[in-house]
Parts: sequence; C-alpha cells; structure tokens
Amino acid sequence: MAGWIGRDLERLRKLRGLRREDVAAQLSLSPSTIRNIEHDERYNVSLDLLRQVAEVLGATVRISIDEIPEQHDGYDTTVSEPVVTELPGDRRVVTNDRFIRLVRERYPACPLTNSQIGRRMWQFAHSRGAVLMKGRKQLRPSPSPSTVTYRVPTTSAEYAVKERDIAALEGFADRLGRAFKDDKGRVLVPIQ
Repeated sequence: MAGWIGRDLERLRKLRGLRREDVAAQLSLSPSTIRNIEHDERYNVSLDLLRQVAEVLGATVRISIDEIPEQHDGYDTTVSEPVVTELPGDRRVVTNDRFIRLVRERYPACPLTNSQIGRRMWQFAHSRGAVLMKGRKQLRPSPSPSTVTYRVPTTSAEYAVKERDIAALEGFADRLGRAFKDDKGRVLVPIQ
C-alpha cells in the first residue's frame, strides 16, 4: 500500500470544508470512527465503509494490486525511494521518532502532530542530501514509562544523513518545537 487511504480521505474532507462530525452524521457513525479511519492504519475498516465515506466526500475508491515490497521484521514498509544497503563513512542512520520524542520532551505545548513533525524533519533532511533507508513503518509498541505525558510516535522512517548535519537536524527539531498558533489558529514555525 503506497499510503494509508485514510490520509487521502482526510485531505478530501478538508477540501470539501466538512468536519468529521458532518461525515459521521451522514453515515450514522461516531466522529471518532472517522478519525480512526483517517489516522489509524491498523484500524479494522471494511472496504464497504471506505467506499461509503468516499461517496459522502464525492469520490470513489479504486483498488489495484501491486507487488508487495520485501517485508522487514513483520511490518509492511512504504518505500518511496530505493533502499540503501551500504552507507558511506560520513553518514549515519537516524529515525524520525528520535526527533519527534526530542520535540515532545522539550516542548510539550508544540501544536504540531507527530506526523507533521516527522514529515517536516524528513523534508529538511532530504534537502540536505539525506537518503531514505526504510520508508515509514509501524513501530512496535514499547512499554512507556508512566512519566511520559505525550503521545509517543507509532510510525517512523529511517534515513542516512551526513554526520555533520546531525546538529542542524536537532536545531531544526528545536525550531519545530517552538511552533505556535497565531490569532487565526494557523500553526507557525519560527524562522530561527
């Protein structure tokens, strides 16, 4: 699966100016069901329900069958670039969940979602020459200490970055952590 269909349904819902409550009401569902369809790749949703949601949004669901990429430790991975098997000496593998946890621990009030932080970190790293090692994959749930007050990441991507870019990535994560909402409710990230 190239990407979770729920993300596409969410984008379409927002383009149509509909709230989850609006879609749910037309299908006699709860808004939390719509939220689960949009965000939880492991949510057990039938194809029929996906089609009903799409129909409310003025779309259709088409199915295609593609060859499944190699499985990594029991989890499907989405690979948008070739997987690198050897690293040059000046590169190091990092994961998005490392930066998400850094932001959540240092900036608990950050309004960005975990997936927004992860995507922005990858875009920043990619602009500096990072190479995707493994596309987004499901993380195994780990027992969280009771002191953790934030939502831990559930997916992560691995990419190889130049050793000298690690500090820049951590600095960018700090910038993301200082994001705030303006008076119109838009999320803004400071320039520096």
